[in-house]
Amino acid sequence: MARDRNQWVDVWRRFRLGDRFAFSEIYEEFAEVLFAYGIKITSDRELVKDCIQDLFFNIYRYNIKLQQPEYLEFYLFRSLKNDLIRKLKNKNQQSSLTDENVVLFDLRFLAEQDNHEPEADELRIEALRKILQTISPEKREMLFLKFSTGLNYAEIGEIVGMKADAVKKQVYRTLDDLRDRFGEKLLSLFSILVRG
Repeated sequence: MARDRNQWVDVWRRFRLGDRFAFSEIYEEFAEVLFAYGIKITSDRELVKDCIQDLFFNIYRYNIKLQQPEYLEFYLFRSLKNDLIRKLKNKNQQSSLTDENVVLFDLRFLAEQDNHEPEADELRIEALRKILQTISPEKREMLFLKFSTGLNYAEIGEIVGMKADAVKKQVYRTLDDLRDRFGEKLLSLFSILVRG
């Protein structure tokens, strides 16, 4: 994110005091990356858009009642994921459905949405997709959160339901495993994982 945590604390404070521009700042900064995260949880783009709209509507509606989040980006990601999982469960109408069944975390790339991508990038994106499809959806989610957000391991752990140390170990082990299997090819491709 373009601002540091302390700056977002100030923006949130201004928003709670009624500054409509502060709310716009929050939306403009986070809506796109939240969408990128949401479509990695489900391919239902309309559901993701609806959940993001609901999230920001509820923030705007209940601003006075909301607590100051320790870290705004973490609050937004966690809220979006929880809402998506709840709505996916309701949509499937299966009481036995667990979070693991719902969140497939299909890795897609923001670069795919650009029509002006050079062919070389498209080939690299396809190669990276094939590499990353060899790991579990949970590990792909951790990699996304680690490399495309400002979240720390504790915050990622809270979103994915693991302890910070376990997330850190999983990220390092996953990268080591991928590096062992794909070598330097992985490093050159990894830089285009997500364009933020």
